Amino acid sequence: MTGLNPERSARRRSVMHRSPGRPTVRKVRSAVGEKLREAREIRGVDLFRVERDTKIRSKYLAALEDGDFAELPGDVYARGFLRNYATYLGLDADEMEEEWREEAGQAQPVTPTIVGPMPMTVRRRIVFQQTHVVAGIVAIIVLVVAAYFGFQLTRYLSYPSLAVASAGPSPIVVGIGATTYVLKGTATDGATILISWNGQNPTIVVADDAGNWTYTAPLQSGSNQFDITAKNLDTSHASQTTRLVVIVPTPTPTPVVPEVAFETPADGATVPSGDVIVTGSTLLVSSVTLTMSYLGGPQAAGSTLAPATPTPPPAALSSSSATGAGASPSTAPAPVEAKTGADGSFTMTVPMTPGRWKLTIVGSTAGGGVTKGVSRALNVTYKGVNVTVQVRGKDATIHVNHDDIVDANAQVPDGWSITVVGSKLVCVSSHFQAANVFISINGAAFVPVSTYGGWHAYVDASGPRNVDSC
Repeated sequence: MTGLNPERSARRRSVMHRSPGRPTVRKVRSAVGEKLREAREIRGVDLFRVERDTKIRSKYLAALEDGDFAELPGDVYARGFLRNYATYLGLDADEMEEEWREEAGQAQPVTPTIVGPMPMTVRRRIVFQQTHVVAGIVAIIVLVVAAYFGFQLTRYLSYPSLAVASAGPSPIVVGIGATTYVLKGTATDGATILISWNGQNPTIVVADDAGNWTYTAPLQSGSNQFDITAKNLDTSHASQTTRLVVIVPTPTPTPVVPEVAFETPADGATVPSGDVIVTGSTLLVSSVTLTMSYLGGPQAAGSTLAPATPTPPPAALSSSSATGAGASPSTAPAPVEAKTGADGSFTMTVPMTPGRWKLTIVGSTAGGGVTKGVSRALNVTYKGVNVTVQVRGKDATIHVNHDDIVDANAQVPDGWSITVVGSKLVCVSSHFQAANVFISINGAAFVPVSTYGGWHAYVDASGPRNVDSC
């Protein structure tokens, strides 16, 4: 450093420190200390003024100027004091610190010159420098990084683990109709779990940070086989495959039997006489047969009709000269058959006379089997004016017509009968045998024509009455 007195510096490098009764030790002053001292003296300040301005104790300032390392508190503090002191004096702090480190690194224990009878030894001190601390920190960082990469490398090269809950040699049996099952287990955290169901392409789930994984798997009736593997996709390392089988019991099938069923008419329905359309459905049936049983006269519309045991119909008298569509049947009508459609449905049209009827359907299969019969009750009411005429006791001359259409006009024998249906009216007359000619109107009881006060019975929608002629 310029401005320093070389002679003065050389003179101060040899200073004797004496202490009464103790050996005398010669100390070598440092060049850094000389620069500090000369800079301070040039500024004209003493150590106490520097202590007040820099807050550095004067004894440490003197130690810096004297190169007395033993008096300084430590390498870190010493360098801090040095930099602050150098800056205060206007010197280059970096240059002064660099020179100080060189002096501190080269400093060796001083072998004292012993004056007097008592020998004396000097203890060696270990001085830690900034380079030592930096090297230690770097070494620690290197060890940490090496340990981390070593752990990652070990994990990278290792095979993932896998555990599946409920897995075992025996299948798991769930309830009938079950559609899902929750698979779960543990694996190496972050591992990819491949789940294959019945040999299909696997579904992928990923284990969480705690190593847990779960998957809601679909089920089908019967056996469901799940093959589960944990895999590291980066290395293709995989665990052993765990197999789990879930059984969904198959319900015992209910045997299918042939069946028939009515659709129309409704059970207990009331319909007018004439053609009645009967429809229905079947299962495993190729044809149906409808039978009709007469239960008695018709009931008034709106009354409840229930199936009952058939009662014999009133005796019907036949005549070779006349018959009527509305006559009460002497025998049950012939059964009606119909083929079923491709969808098992059937339709048939049945002519029905007034009365209470029981309709029964039985189905036949292609193999010749028959179904259990199903029945419905039907109330068939009169349509228009229905009059049944009977001759009782002796022969009679009779005239019958409906809607101005002549049905009979002749002498008929005892027991002769006819039933006519008129949309507007029916007229019955007998000049000399009115008491022997009986009529029944819309199923009512038979009464003689003479009941109406003469030999004519004029019947229309308002009821029967006597008229002069038909």
